[in-house]
Amino acid sequence: MNDEKAHSQLTAIWNKYNQVRLTGDRKAANKILADYIDLLKQQNEKDIKIIVDNICSLALDGDKKITCSNEKEESDKDTRIQHPLFKEIILPILQDQYKRGSAEHIKWIGQMEQFFYSDYTTTRAFLIDLSIPGYFEARHFFEKSFAIDFDQKTLTLLLDKIARDINYYTHEVPTGVLVYPEVLNKEIMVFRHYWQQCDKKNIWEDVLKEWELIAKHWAVYCSTQDEYDNFENYLMKNKIQLN
Repeated sequence: MNDEKAHSQLTAIWNKYNQVRLTGDRKAANKILADYIDLLKQQNEKDIKIIVDNICSLALDGDKKITCSNEKEESDKDTRIQHPLFKEIILPILQDQYKRGSAEHIKWIGQMEQFFYSDYTTTRAFLIDLSIPGYFEARHFFEKSFAIDFDQKTLTLLLDKIARDINYYTHEVPTGVLVYPEVLNKEIMVFRHYWQQCDKKNIWEDVLKEWELIAKHWAVYCSTQDEYDNFENYLMKNKIQLN
């Protein structure tokens, strides 16, 4: 920063905020965070971006998971992003960098999905500004980021996200699958497409085979379901083991 005094003040306030936050004194920590945000807003956009990049890198880049702001594991981290900081400081930078096609910032947007889910008004304005239809989906941002720079960490986030969706669709097996066969098949095809670009294919190989086996038999059952009481009955009568 050009203003060394402001830089020193910001660093001191940020360090104090994290120290107080980790003691569990939420009220005091929130007051310090508000002071930090107020001082940050007085800086120029370039300097704010430097700080945002540093905070996001510390909070997100060492984590393969999508960030979740309310879990204890998240709250105990040395660096934590809370909603006021996200909304007032981080989001405008991410919004601008999305428009500039920055793969890293676009990935960070996806990792912050919990903040978007918890603030409908802010999220709606964000999506409209970026001409993104529908609802916020972390997957969109991981796919867009990966299309720009083919980063394996981003690919891991994307595969994890698609896998969570497929696992949700299939979690009631052998009772049934929660989507039509064509939906499940499409999701698995998309997963396979990205999986083929993954450096660590062995991590997903077994579960991918299981999904494909479920999809195959779910499609057969749905086309012949008049012959069976339910999907479980289909599996039993045909002596099919899915795992």
